[in-house]
Amino acid sequence: MVVVVLKARGQEEAGGADIDAPLAQQVHTFDLPEQRLLDALGEFTAITGIAVLRADGQAIEGRAPAIRGEMTAAQALRELLTGASLAAEYRNERTVELVEPQTVTTVGDQVSLSTLTVLGNRHDWTYRTPNSVSVISREQIDRMPPRHAADMLVETPGVYSAVSAQDPGLSVNIRGMQDFGRVNMMIDGMRQNFNENAHQQRNGNFYVDSELLSSVEIDKGPSSGVHGATAIAGSADFQTINYDDIILPGNDVGVRLRGTTGVGGDANGVHFIGSTAMAGRFGDNLELLAAKSRRSFGEYAPGKRHQSYDWLTAGVQDNPLEGEQELSTVKFTDTTQDSELFKARLGLPADQALEFTWLHSELDYNNTSDRRITNPATGEIIDEDDSYIRYGDARAESESFGLDYDYQPDSPWFDLHAKLYFVDTKNHRNAGAGEPVMAGSLNMSDYAWDNGYCESPSSEYWITACDAGLGSRTDTRIKTYGFLLENTSRFTLAGIDGFSFDHGLEYFQDRGDSESADTRNGSAVDSAESTLQPNGKRDLASAFGNLTWENETWTLSAGLRYDDYRLKGNTAVPGTEWAYVTRQEQFDARFDEATQQQMRDDGTYDIIYNRGLYDPEWQSNPGMYEYDIDEHQDRWLPTLAAAYRPTDWLELFAGWGKSWRPPGLTESLMEGQHPGDPFASMYPNPYAEPETSRSWEAGFNTAFEGLLTPQDRLLSKVAYYDTRVDNYLITNMANVLPGQVGGLGNTMFVNNLAPMKFQGIELELDYDAGPWYTRLAYTHVLNGDQDFCFKTYPLGSHQIKEDQPDEDGNYSGYHNDAIAEGYDSYEEKLDHQTQCAIGGEAASLGMNSARNSIMDRATWVLGTRLFDRKLDIGTRLTYSAEGKPEGFDTAIWPSYTVWDLYASYRFNEHVILRGTVNNLRDESYVTGYSDIFSRTYAPGRTVMAGLEVQF
Repeated sequence: MVVVVLKARGQEEAGGADIDAPLAQQVHTFDLPEQRLLDALGEFTAITGIAVLRADGQAIEGRAPAIRGEMTAAQALRELLTGASLAAEYRNERTVELVEPQTVTTVGDQVSLSTLTVLGNRHDWTYRTPNSVSVISREQIDRMPPRHAADMLVETPGVYSAVSAQDPGLSVNIRGMQDFGRVNMMIDGMRQNFNENAHQQRNGNFYVDSELLSSVEIDKGPSSGVHGATAIAGSADFQTINYDDIILPGNDVGVRLRGTTGVGGDANGVHFIGSTAMAGRFGDNLELLAAKSRRSFGEYAPGKRHQSYDWLTAGVQDNPLEGEQELSTVKFTDTTQDSELFKARLGLPADQALEFTWLHSELDYNNTSDRRITNPATGEIIDEDDSYIRYGDARAESESFGLDYDYQPDSPWFDLHAKLYFVDTKNHRNAGAGEPVMAGSLNMSDYAWDNGYCESPSSEYWITACDAGLGSRTDTRIKTYGFLLENTSRFTLAGIDGFSFDHGLEYFQDRGDSESADTRNGSAVDSAESTLQPNGKRDLASAFGNLTWENETWTLSAGLRYDDYRLKGNTAVPGTEWAYVTRQEQFDARFDEATQQQMRDDGTYDIIYNRGLYDPEWQSNPGMYEYDIDEHQDRWLPTLAAAYRPTDWLELFAGWGKSWRPPGLTESLMEGQHPGDPFASMYPNPYAEPETSRSWEAGFNTAFEGLLTPQDRLLSKVAYYDTRVDNYLITNMANVLPGQVGGLGNTMFVNNLAPMKFQGIELELDYDAGPWYTRLAYTHVLNGDQDFCFKTYPLGSHQIKEDQPDEDGNYSGYHNDAIAEGYDSYEEKLDHQTQCAIGGEAASLGMNSARNSIMDRATWVLGTRLFDRKLDIGTRLTYSAEGKPEGFDTAIWPSYTVWDLYASYRFNEHVILRGTVNNLRDESYVTGYSDIFSRTYAPGRTVMAGLEVQF
């Protein structure tokens, strides 16, 4: 529940505004059921931004009628107050007081407004929306201050993250899908399209500061709305704080100070989480906001209860080892983040407004890789500090600029919003030299560099020694330019009311810019551009429209989206060129014309010419296959939805839609070596095809009041989803390059030839009786392991030698067998070869976010409000089922149950004290669906305390 505390205002501020205030005359769309007046007024405030007060601490009782349709805020308030024997008096543009008709109570020069606590859930609308949408509120974030941004997602059904505690980047997974725009991850509607190759296919990390957020809105499934382009799984919009979050109701200026730290011996690496924010309204047309935050963490200890790491020694490939790995600290989880936010909103004539937003964030953390299990030389298990590898340091920086324009005239035809934005995200990683080549006790890598052997190495040995003495520096940058335009028109058609048409445009462009360099003692030795993080340009333009008809019983809608996609870039792939050399060509290459004439004169020409030494043959020559990519495709994508409300407490809904996702820059253009592994190479796939999806869902919303007490309410949402994706792009490690034979270690993104299915049931339940409340979120996954099938030669085999006749016109047995099998050539047969696997068998083919299914998960919050509701105390239970591929004996993610405690005490409207105990029982566990390779165990018991001051 959101608690809003309203303070007394002076007489001179209370009587100056009238019902013609601009906010009161703004037109909104209302869809409020018959309910308690108190709840209706809470939703009215959430929609309009106008605070509603009741003088002298009197209760707001009675019921409000249902209101639906488009009307001004003033009209809606009058409708809600019908039969309540209360009148509305506007004290200023944003504050209205409920009084007895023709009654105003004053004491001296003060309006007698006793401190009044108004309870209302600003996100109740999610339970009245006929599709799968969830909101993470500021209250949820404050209850459990997140160490990692992924911690905010835990209480949301169907939403996960393949998180690594050593990397602060966030990758949002919805219903088993993530990365490369499958989930449209945004901050204030600005796409965060940065991607950097990482474990478990975490390609889509972005950087967000929980201190500067007001809420997170998550839409699941395909959409014909403004944020739906390429988002086959859905969208997640992380919305930053706004003016009303900082300015107390009735004031024009506000300041908010927040600080949280770890407590005593159970601080467990929590140094500081805090922010300062200021906002003000100046006149009727200008609002300003500025905020700065800092988050600082050190390394932490995992839990000690049920501590057993034997299951972790199984590794990703399920090869159990004897013994247990011992860890008392999760290394290299220290990180700092500094962020700044600035907003300015300018009201313009004729119901228009402009708002500028600037958000900047910098993070310092460690450049790490896999957790290590055994010493490769001895086979012994590695314990403690040596269990993780730190290559060097990393620094990420993200900057977002947005300019919003709103036009909301007193006309049903226009409710228009436009946005221009620019997002610039970059990451800088340094890595020191790896393990040197040793000759006894002599460091041959240092010796080679110090004595000039690396300037022009004369043998493979010196090349190896020199490479081992090199570090690296990698700079990755992606810039996104975006434009949004959305308008909603409401109208009557053929004499029937209730029609609306939401329509608009979206365009965004991603520009990749990367550079890597080998370094020796920090100085660059050489450099290269467009490597693992490729250079290139990717554009997508989208036009969308969604027509809806709605009355009290039905909602019907149909949408259509048109997407136009283009990708440009250059890349190359090593391969083998085959050349057929005839007997004559070989003979001519060996003997010049004079020598051949001498043979003829001697009568030896035919004897020498027909020797087996000069038999015709195929010769292979290594080379590069170069690709100049200019890919252009488009799609028409429909959606349908319906809702039926047979009673005032039940809403049934269903939806169906198609979507697609064209390849990203990395999937099409990536090339380079895997860091720290010279035997694993990354290659581009210029032939990568777009993913296409079909999704449908069915569910229901319920809203009950007065179940156990006259003032309680119970809200719930249940949904079943079913998504099928064709051509899903995943990482495969066994690709054969053109003209070659073996492919182990050749990694690229390839299309899965088998369809992938994602199915499950999601539940959200919210019960509030005032003195106590509870919330339940549950995800039940119905799909099992996915099938994976890939082309053995994703770029073509280029094996042409078997399809050429010899000197006598005969073909090889390979060619003849292929013809007998119905192929035009042996090359065509190779081009059609595939390899398939399921579950644990897929481990040898590659790592990707969908190889392992998400697991069942539940959270349960139970809390109570005491001492006139100033004290809010409660507990949260988090349960995760185990996760492992089919055929594995050992779970990658064992099941666990974790208890947390939280409490907050509001001294007055200005000061609130908070406390949290995470992982109360100090359980040892690894978060479900977290990064498989790094295996960063969750923190053990952690105690935090925080203070918030607002005035």
